Amino acid sequence: MIPLKLKLSGFLSYRDPVEVDFTTFELACISGHNGAGKSSLLDAITWVLFGQARKRDETLINNASDTAEVVFTFHYEENDFLIRRILMRGKSSILEFQVRDGEKWRVLTEATSRATQARIETILRLDYDTFVNASFFLQGKADQFTQQKASERKHILSNILGLELWETYRERTAEQRKGLEREIDTIEGRMTEINLELGEETSRQARLKELESELTHLRETRKTQEMVMTTIKQAIDGLKRQAELVEKLDSQITQEKN
Repeated sequence: MIPLKLKLSGFLSYRDPVEVDFTTFELACISGHNGAGKSSLLDAITWVLFGQARKRDETLINNASDTAEVVFTFHYEENDFLIRRILMRGKSSILEFQVRDGEKWRVLTEATSRATQARIETILRLDYDTFVNASFFLQGKADQFTQQKASERKHILSNILGLELWETYRERTAEQRKGLEREIDTIEGRMTEINLELGEETSRQARLKELESELTHLRETRKTQEMVMTTIKQAIDGLKRQAELVEKLDSQITQEKN
């Protein structure tokens, strides 16, 4: 994820509209007095992405404002996305999700905010816990990952390493293989019936050859799918070994801290 622009108004210490254009620099250092709004900029990013920050209720709204609004534009996997989240006092929050399509923005917003949030996390393959443990460390919580339960650390590591994505590919390939095997069984049954009923009739023999050719093609396709499954399984095994290694290192870190 590469941030492009961040706009916020009425959010925490930012009463008036503020825009940060990330395209004008490559490296930045945020400095200022306590309460100047340094952490608020980072909170704005987590809030607009996941609806979570150090606070989650109407205390996010600036005391002199009735509405908090954050708009975040970023580049991710060859696409530009825009997320807008609005919170008004006494009302439900509003969440909008868009993707750039040429010179225009195409709406990806779902019927409900919950469904829109789920779509954002699905596309990003990222949730709040993974983000704050891998890409963004909360103030005073740099050791948050090591304080997690083993199951939670495993979930976070799986998201970072992309194990869930490989598991999805494996399941899809397995379903395709089952479909091909069902087609092969059906064709073999049809071939048996043709052999019994049609005998040596020329036209029917020609049809039989067509089915045999189709069967050969399906068998070759199945072999290809089996090779793909083998490759995916090897990749999953490799990633799991990496996860186990990271978990061992994490355990060693925890033991050293204790």
